[in-house]
Amino acid sequence: MSERNSIWMWASAALLCTTILAGYMALNSQSKLAGLQADYDALMEGVESMQGSLEDLTILIDMRIDYGEENIVWYNSTRVPLNAKLLEATEIIAPVDYTLGDYGAIVNEIGEVSGDEGFFWLWYTYEEGGWQLGMAGANTRSLKDGDIVAWEYTNVFPF
Repeated sequence: MSERNSIWMWASAALLCTTILAGYMALNSQSKLAGLQADYDALMEGVESMQGSLEDLTILIDMRIDYGEENIVWYNSTRVPLNAKLLEATEIIAPVDYTLGDYGAIVNEIGEVSGDEGFFWLWYTYEEGGWQLGMAGANTRSLKDGDIVAWEYTNVFPF
């Protein structure tokens, strides 16, 4: 065999090996891609089913917080746990300090607003006739989907 044929034979062998290696790498990459696609599809199915579960396990409420001095903030379409109490929903929105008494939780502070002499936090629900003052502790009022509730920091002894 001549030296020239030997070079061509080695060059052909090298090209054949690199072609086989490239084919193997392409098949391996395709296999990994198919596995990742299956994992992604399974993950997305889980996310979609969890979203349905989230909607089944929560309710939407609207909450109005009047911090006083014309500082009123609405928290519309706030998602809270199913069967949540007003106090629990308020704690989702803002930091709350409260005291447990004979009639339930008395809220002392919402979002660092408190301490003014004669001022207290009162809660209300919106019913067909307008706003209704809550007559018990905030930890006793169960919320339902679509409820509209409010907190007002107010001077209960304005005289």
